[in-house]
Amino acid sequence: MSQFKFQRKFCPMKEGALSAIHFGDMSKPVQLLFLHANGFNAQTYRTVLEPLPIHAVALDLRGHGATTLPYDPENLKDWYVLRDDIVAFVKAEIEGDFVLGGHSLGAGVAMLSAPELKHRLTGYIAFDPVTMPVWMGPFNFIPGWHRFLKKRLPIAAGAGRRRSQFESLEQAFSRYKGRGVFKNFPDQVLGDYLEGGLKPANDGVELACDPKWEQAIYAAQGHNLFKAARALPKENSRIIYAGKGAPHTPTSRERMRGILGKENVERHMEFHHMFPLNKPEFATGALLKTLKKAGLSV
Repeated sequence: MSQFKFQRKFCPMKEGALSAIHFGDMSKPVQLLFLHANGFNAQTYRTVLEPLPIHAVALDLRGHGATTLPYDPENLKDWYVLRDDIVAFVKAEIEGDFVLGGHSLGAGVAMLSAPELKHRLTGYIAFDPVTMPVWMGPFNFIPGWHRFLKKRLPIAAGAGRRRSQFESLEQAFSRYKGRGVFKNFPDQVLGDYLEGGLKPANDGVELACDPKWEQAIYAAQGHNLFKAARALPKENSRIIYAGKGAPHTPTSRERMRGILGKENVERHMEFHHMFPLNKPEFATGALLKTLKKAGLSV
């Protein structure tokens, strides 16, 4: 583990502030920017990022964790608002070149940021990015499509029904431990998720990520990842897809291989979508390999 305790800082923006957790020696330049999965938060990935011998930053995306930017679940059609937050943060807070990475939603938002940040990126790594077929994009602008998906897309419907309030962090821990998506989470990872993702409310605590916002993000697929992927540093980009519970299709994976090269897109059939958190040591190792390939000091 790093000798440095992580620190939370806030980046002021026009409508609020973006929460950023810094790992490692903050006197050194940022070499990795990492983005979390939908419904999670930056602190959840502490066991992945803390062992890295570099200065890494993980952000709470809009509507998540301690970030205070407003969100509108009723009118979300794509992830570009999240992308714009990342680009603004990089321009304000990061000097020099860096590696961009993320998990699930975060991997997708990171990819969407590439065209704006391509001259700064020395590498990109994605853990099971949400990669939907390109034909889904136009449907997002059909009236009623999002209401349909929120009800019929199982992961979105489940998010909308998620319990959001608890008497205490301890009650929430007991509720989640060994269940659902948290089934194989180490206790430390589950504890980090709750510490970073709960806030005081009504003599108890509630999820910082509104279930309606989480649901809206799942249904909003009007962006174009494939177009954005062409701006990634192909010589040092890596996508690791999972084989279980994974939000992508054979056609979308093949299209991504065509853009980035087959050697840069892999699939581990034994992995579940949450593998970076179920297997944090694997995720840390994959990040280290990308950082070294990018020529950054590790």
